[in-house]
Amino acid sequence: MKFWIAILFIPLLISCAQQEKPLTNSIEKQVIKPEEAEEVEVSAQLYRIDKELLAVTKKEDIEVIFLKYPAFFKQYLRAIAKKPMPEDVEHMFAQYSNPSLKAFGAEVVNSWGDMQSQKNDLTTMFRFMKYYLKDFKEPKVYTIYSGLMEPDMSFSDSAIVVCLDWYMGPKAAHRPNIYEYMLSRYDKPYLMPMMALGMSTKFNKNNVADETLLAEMIYYGKAHYFVERVLPDLSDSLNIGYSSKELAAVDANLPVIWGHFIDRKILFETSRKIVEQYTGEGPFVNEISNDCPGRIGRWLGWQIVRKYMNEHPEVTLQELMDEQDASKIFKLSGYKPPLKNAAK
Repeated sequence: MKFWIAILFIPLLISCAQQEKPLTNSIEKQVIKPEEAEEVEVSAQLYRIDKELLAVTKKEDIEVIFLKYPAFFKQYLRAIAKKPMPEDVEHMFAQYSNPSLKAFGAEVVNSWGDMQSQKNDLTTMFRFMKYYLKDFKEPKVYTIYSGLMEPDMSFSDSAIVVCLDWYMGPKAAHRPNIYEYMLSRYDKPYLMPMMALGMSTKFNKNNVADETLLAEMIYYGKAHYFVERVLPDLSDSLNIGYSSKELAAVDANLPVIWGHFIDRKILFETSRKIVEQYTGEGPFVNEISNDCPGRIGRWLGWQIVRKYMNEHPEVTLQELMDEQDASKIFKLSGYKPPLKNAAK
């Protein structure tokens, strides 16, 4: 840990006056906004079912919601039937007529307001997706609240159901029952990048036979690169879910982090336990340092993919997402973090 902290403060010894840009070990993000994409027409429909659920007073109101939004009905209830069953209506009415849930629902609806900012981002996101991806069809987005009893988001080809109560932030009366280190990502600014990340899975091809750590890193790297291309104004912090402080520490300590991967020869490790240690959720990666944030393998994969795309501007986003050869992306990226900040 001492080694990590010593590395962290080395950049502070370099005079800012001598640099036009701050020293960084990270791969520079290229903000790409093709002019042609602005001409793409999209249907970005966001249905505020949370408001309709709050207004429910009788069972028939639930049935009306199900019949009014068939894609929501099928997605939310995982339904095969063409119309809701009586027991579905009964269950939903009992749930949404509960006084405690109604009070929380009112908090959710008031907290989110008209969601105009999210609607604008949804339009931008869908426009770039339709521009870049040949098979993209705009799903309908439905917002609800569930008292944190449903997943934060669920996806199908035709619908996305978002539980707004998951993304209320630290001032909410109730918060998701998850680890503290994950809670910071469940706030309003993370809603759209989390949605984009979830949508990336449909287009993110991978070789299931390749079980290496590198393959897992590249898979997540492609996902986060996808997010930065469809939400080009998004900050890296909101994309990866690291605080600004964590990003700065990772950048300053990148020679230590990358050196760990190289020295231990783990890029081509296939042990699921080891893969999870570096790409899975966790407060930190103690194999490197207790100050190294969890999911560091995902961040490194994102850096590799970003370097690959910066070096090969002829590669389209569609081609990147279709590419299943992780080793090819790594090799052609030429990714090799500088070691000038490493301790002597």
